[in-house]
This record gives sequence, structure tokens and C-alpha cells, in this order.
Amino acid sequence: MTYMQKIESHLERLTAAVADPERPMWPSVLDLRTGRHPDGGHVPERVYRLIGAPRGSTLYWDQPSVVAAHALSALTGDPRHARSADAYVRSFLELCLAPTGMFRWGNHAYYDVFDHTVIEFHGGHHELRPITPAWEIFWRLAPEKTAEYIRTMGRRHTYDPATGGFNRHDDGCRGHAFLEAGGILAESLAWLYGRTGDGDLLEQALRIAGYSYGHRDPSTGLVPNEPDMGRWDSKVATTEVGLWAQCLLRAGRYASEDGFTRMARDAAGAYLEHAYDGAAERYFGQVEAKSGRAAVPAEAGYWPREYADAWNTDQWPTHDYPMPLAEACLSLCAPAGEQLFADAARRWARIAVETSPGRTGRRAYAESYGRCIHFLARAGLQLEDRQLLAASSALADEAVECLYEDGMFQGYPGSHLYESVDGVGCLLLGLMLLETRREPDLQGFGF
Repeated sequence: MTYMQKIESHLERLTAAVADPERPMWPSVLDLRTGRHPDGGHVPERVYRLIGAPRGSTLYWDQPSVVAAHALSALTGDPRHARSADAYVRSFLELCLAPTGMFRWGNHAYYDVFDHTVIEFHGGHHELRPITPAWEIFWRLAPEKTAEYIRTMGRRHTYDPATGGFNRHDDGCRGHAFLEAGGILAESLAWLYGRTGDGDLLEQALRIAGYSYGHRDPSTGLVPNEPDMGRWDSKVATTEVGLWAQCLLRAGRYASEDGFTRMARDAAGAYLEHAYDGAAERYFGQVEAKSGRAAVPAEAGYWPREYADAWNTDQWPTHDYPMPLAEACLSLCAPAGEQLFADAARRWARIAVETSPGRTGRRAYAESYGRCIHFLARAGLQLEDRQLLAASSALADEAVECLYEDGMFQGYPGSHLYESVDGVGCLLLGLMLLETRREPDLQGFGF
């Protein structure tokens, strides 16, 4: 079977497992051996609290799979996959919309498909990280609701409109202004500006992006992960700057605003310059913002270890995003061929291959395979490097060998479970790019 045939089989099995045809919400967890939700009190390994949506459906984490369903329909001419994805989104908009206009999703809410209710946990805050939603799909199906949501999200997450001070939670208070959250806010507002021409949206997006950028250290240029709360992440820069940079680069395209691109280039470049360990030929996971020196954590946790790790299996969401940074390097070296970013892209390619499960014996999640496959394929095409395309193909074969089982992709080897939070949708999109040699329409979602 080709990759495309396996993708089609996966999506067919996933959509066939919808618990209630009247509320066609895709399941967040399936036992591949039975095609049903696993018995007992299953708790996903990758995430903490209830982020995995036990007994539920989680459209936020299904964004890449929804995009893949649309892309598959476009490639095959079979509309069933896109129709299923659209029915899912429509059902979500009917069942998971708060009176304020906010969508009830993200890292603190999901829909229980058995009890037919929204579950809120750990405060029930609205929080989107680390995925920018596929706004094009929402806009096509419900433009008014989409616009209202993005505007309301921007207001509720900004505690200081004058400076762009924001919080990952929508409680209106000063809090953890994670780069990943700020990038998604700025990108989403810029996307809506591109649709509406409302200049206030663009100004707000620039202020939010500028809030993070404005906290860069004047001597190193490094942007800390989070400037406000004084924890470890207020003192260091990590590859999270790459995820932020990708958000800003897309924001710049949506808004035709060079300011976003300048901030992305400066911040990503500073990390690349300070974080590379020439002796180990790896990038440090954390570098002190003030000195540029490596900051090695004493223990494992939800923070990067000594080196940035494309195959990280620690608690998710983490603050280690090497492949988005690698993708940002490709984006930044494309217009002018800037050598810093071209060299870094090739370094990330080598690191992704040398540290892959097939070389090291480690296990890995589907998202890691998908992101590495996508990056290597994109790099091979953009840089006209057949070796990178071959490396992407080898990783794809490895992923299929260890993850494809009974017509579906499992989240990690030996689990016999499909879990949305394990990032199978990213794997589907990476395989599509590799097989077709063309980027599928990502509908606003971005690697």
C-alpha cells in the first residue's frame, strides 16, 4: 500500500468510530484492535491532567487530522473525508460554543462523547498552545462565529492592551506569557486582519508579538520563553522561539507586515548563534538569556533537557520545539538565502536523522515522525537535496513499520492505541508532502 492508501484507511477507520452519528465528533482515543474506546480508566501517557480527553473528543488536538482529511479529498477527488471533517467542526460549533463566543477547547476543556457534555478541568481556562487552528476551515463554515471568537480571544488573553501584555490563560490577569501562546494569538489576529482589513486587529497582533520581543536581552538578543513570572522560563531561551517565529512569519504573510518577519528573524537568529554546541554538534535545549551560556536542568520535566530533542517523549506540551525552529530556518533562508539559516536547516536535518529511533533504539510519538518527515521532505525540495528526500523516505518507512497497525496509525510503538494528542495528524500531513512532493493546503494550520 502507498502512504496515501494508508492515510485513507486510517481516516476511514477513525470516522467510522464516531460514537453518535447525530453528533459526529471524532474520538480522541481508540483501541486499534477493537475499533472502540479502550475499556477502563485509560490515561494517555504523553499528557498531564485530562488533556488527552478521556471518553471524549478534542477538536483542538485534531486540527492536523482535520486538515489531512481535507487534503486527502482534494488529492483523491473523494469528498467523504472533507465532509466528515466539516461535520465534526459543525458539531463542535453547535455543542462547544460558550455564551461569550469563546470556543470551549484547548488544554482545559473537551467534549465527552458518552455523556454529551463539555468537560472543563483545572480551572477550565481557555488556552491554545502549541497549535494554531486551521482558520480557513472555520471561516468557510462559520465566518461570523470565527471572527467573533478570534476577537474575543484576543481581548480575553490580553491583560494590558497598551503594551500587548498577554497571558496564556484568558483570566485577564498577568500570568505566564509563553512564547507559544503569544505567537498563536498574534498569528490568529493577523489572519483575521487579512480577512477583514480591520487595522485594530493588526495593531493588537503587533503589540502582542512586540511584548515578547521587547523582553529580549539587549546584549545577547535572546528572547526568554516567558518574561513575567520569574520562574526558570523567565531566565532562558529555548527552541520555543522557533514555534513563535513560525507564527510570526505566517502573520507577516497574512498581513503583509515586515515587522513580524524582522522580529522572527532576530529572535531565531539569536538562539541559533548562542545555542549551538560545536563539540557535540547539537543545539542546547536551554540557554541563559543574559549570558547566552547553556543552562542544563538538574532533572527531567516539562522543560528541555541538555540538548533540544526532536524525539522528546517527556510530558506534553513541552517547551522544546526543535522542528518548528528547523521549519523557521527554511522559511527564513528562502527569500534571501541567508547563510545562518541555511546552515542551521542542514544541521537540524542531520540531528533529526542521527537521533532518530532507528539509529538510537528509542521509541517516538507519531508527531515527532511526522514533523521530521515533513521538514526533511520540505528541505530536500527547497534545497534541491536528494539525500534529504531519501532521509525523509527512510523515516517514513520506519514510521509505517512501527506505527501502522490494523489499518490505522497508533500514537507510539506497541501501544495499540490511536490517540489524538500523540500527533498522528502531523504524520499524515508529512507523508502526504513526501508522497506528492507538494505541500497540501494546510488551511491555516502550520508546521
